[in-house]
Amino acid sequence: MKYILRLVFALLTISLLSGCWDNKDINKRILPVAMAISLTDAKTYKVGLRIPPNNAKNMMPRIITGEASTISEALDRMRGNVESSIDLLHLKLLMIDEKTAKLGIKEVLEYAIRSHDIAPKALVSVYRGDFIEMLNKKEQGGAEGGTASYDYFNKLAGWTPTTSIVYLWEAFRGVYSHTEDFALPIIKPGERTMFQLDGSAIMSRGFMVGTISSDDTLIYNIMKGNFQGANVEVMEHANVLLVDVDFKHRHHFKSNTPQVETEMKVIVMLLETKGNPSKEQIKEELKNLLSKRAKAMIAKLQENQSDLFGYGQYFRNDLSHAQLKEWRKNWYPQLKVTLNVKVRIRNSGNLKFNTIDS
Repeated sequence: MKYILRLVFALLTISLLSGCWDNKDINKRILPVAMAISLTDAKTYKVGLRIPPNNAKNMMPRIITGEASTISEALDRMRGNVESSIDLLHLKLLMIDEKTAKLGIKEVLEYAIRSHDIAPKALVSVYRGDFIEMLNKKEQGGAEGGTASYDYFNKLAGWTPTTSIVYLWEAFRGVYSHTEDFALPIIKPGERTMFQLDGSAIMSRGFMVGTISSDDTLIYNIMKGNFQGANVEVMEHANVLLVDVDFKHRHHFKSNTPQVETEMKVIVMLLETKGNPSKEQIKEELKNLLSKRAKAMIAKLQENQSDLFGYGQYFRNDLSHAQLKEWRKNWYPQLKVTLNVKVRIRNSGNLKFNTIDS
């Protein structure tokens, strides 16, 4: 009996120790912060990893590349050629070649989600330019931990409302959504900075179908409730700082046509004036500027059948599943959007102008 108890105790002890048998020392791991993916003309995937320098004196990153018929195979080949284990769980930024984005990113996103190698909170972007140059660009300013490539999209660092932010899980959901699309930021190598932002890519069903400017991306972020901080709007008679933006949507059908009424409330702070504009004149200029941009953007999106603002989401309870599948093709082009912008000047800044009657 004692022999059996000792044997059971020994087995239990061994089972408790089994959780650590495959641990790898942190010094034996490679932790890339960015991955670039490009589909070649031969239909193979070229994959590159950007690994931050391991000391403050050397600002040049280490670059590892591989090419194979699939992304996972390319990574396996790279793992076989390096001295340490490649750990992708700390990957911050996934960069997809513009040409690949136009051909479709569904396979790339499916690999990233299914493999569990990359965290769902990694950011997704589209890049323009040379594959190696994008990965090998020297970090400027000495960002701690080699995270400069991620800091462009970090709200606690260099992000502005003119830059779209899409996480991996959001992009994957957007590929399969019948009623909502997304916009990926477009980056390219900068002349004196690491990256240069070049607007956003319109993604519909996982395919890049067009682009929008940085000014249009601001409207996109506002409509998606992703507005944080402030942005300077340049008008004919004044520059203002957007302090806060709020909006409400009301939707209904009229004569079998979907309609949305959007009320946008904008609070601004006056920074600079040209001449002697009145308060109402500045309000009217900003109202016209935002309305004109939003209407032009909606018309462009309807032409591309890409519902970046997710208007189809509001009609999910009014249409059948079969009708929702045809939202972009049958219903979205008919959508009538009424936009009402209300502007309030909170104050005139740190100086009082006689022309401002607030």
